[in-house]
Amino acid sequence: MADYHIREAAESILCSVSSPPYRHTTHSQSVNLMSEDLVAGYMPPGKMSSVRRFFCLFVTFDILFTSLMWLICVMMKGESLIQIFNREIIHYDIKISLFDIVIVAVLRFLLLIVFYAIVYINNWSVIALSTSGTCAFLIGKVFVYDWPNASQPVYQVFLILTSFTIAWGEAWFLDFRVLPQELQAKQILETMVSQSTERTPLLGPQRPHRVQSTHGESTVNWFSPVETPESSPRPKRPGDVILTQDQIDEYKQMAEEGMQNAWRTINLPDWKLEKRGSQKGDIVESKQCEQFGKVYRFTGIVDCPAKYLFEEFKNNITKLPEWNPTILKSELIKEIGPGIDLSYQVTAGGGRGIIAPRDFVILRRLAPLGPDGRVVEAGDATCYITSGVSVAVPGYPPARDMVRGHNKVGCWCLAPKAVEEGGKTVQRTVFQWLMCCDLKGKIPQFVLDAAFATVMLDYIVHVRKFAADSKAKGLF
Repeated sequence: MADYHIREAAESILCSVSSPPYRHTTHSQSVNLMSEDLVAGYMPPGKMSSVRRFFCLFVTFDILFTSLMWLICVMMKGESLIQIFNREIIHYDIKISLFDIVIVAVLRFLLLIVFYAIVYINNWSVIALSTSGTCAFLIGKVFVYDWPNASQPVYQVFLILTSFTIAWGEAWFLDFRVLPQELQAKQILETMVSQSTERTPLLGPQRPHRVQSTHGESTVNWFSPVETPESSPRPKRPGDVILTQDQIDEYKQMAEEGMQNAWRTINLPDWKLEKRGSQKGDIVESKQCEQFGKVYRFTGIVDCPAKYLFEEFKNNITKLPEWNPTILKSELIKEIGPGIDLSYQVTAGGGRGIIAPRDFVILRRLAPLGPDGRVVEAGDATCYITSGVSVAVPGYPPARDMVRGHNKVGCWCLAPKAVEEGGKTVQRTVFQWLMCCDLKGKIPQFVLDAAFATVMLDYIVHVRKFAADSKAKGLF
């Protein structure tokens, strides 16, 4: 269930490396794995970052506002435009004219636009020069200006103070917002591209080492496998992986433990609301869990029988990319036993080019459960669960051009719900998704915290669309 290529889909978050080793797709549904600050600081190839564009807009506002204020000041004297032009510009005198403040604003505009929009420097020296020069001139202007004969001193004072304040505002915004955000976005992107230090072997030479899992076929990059030699070939067909009986037994034990961990975690009390979805009843909650850290739980209703949805996830894992654009590839590696299998997925990247695609190797456990969380016959089930844990599989080492995420604990829990509509009983599904994963890549935790809720709310859209299409085809 490893969701293939989180949108190699990095078009959302990784779409921006000049010569990325990642495959790009046109899927617009990306995983928003980052804060607004990082998005603003991200610089697409050949383009300006959002925060720098705002700075250039602010500099343009500076010259326009200063010019407007100057015009208001001089018009208050009741003179004609010709008289104003002659007195303020043609016969300019620093003691009575305010046009020099406009000239300073024009010079400031040209200097900043040339160096920060055209030359695109990442240094504070030019803004320091423009601000200090403006301040020095304005302070000198205050001493030499003929204040006793000023007709409207309030407006003239306001013009000088405005120019002084805007100049310092530009310096503050560049030094404390533009440069730090661009540097932070660049550093995060670089750490995600260099993956060599992010791969920790999860499995020994013969037996897979226990790793945590995520929900069955999740759509985000949350599964991580073990490392085998980089040179080892990846099997071409399902079933080509050869496992010893000890490995099979250990996989089965890990699958059962992963399912029980997911079941216990998703039913913990006292969850904290993180975000509400646009559809009524959709909520994302979080909880700090001692065993796994911060976990997230989505709850919503899908207009589809729970058993049908469960069978689709169970039997058609390779078809996930056909209806879910956040999964770029989904392969069945090997069936281990009834309701237990190994799968490989690539999920699309996200975040406008800052988060790269991820691949995952997932050990899935799918089963109908009773109210106590024990496996039962399908006819006695109160819910269906598809859980997943990240494991190492021989022949599936981390790819050189991709970061492999690590899923700590996760599942999809599908509970049947009968609803009366128009005198008929309609079968629906209470869809719950438990998620707790490490995307690796040294992504700051605050970036992940800000994004996971959005990821879950976006993902359910694809599930509902699939259910609606299936219903239209008469499949249930």
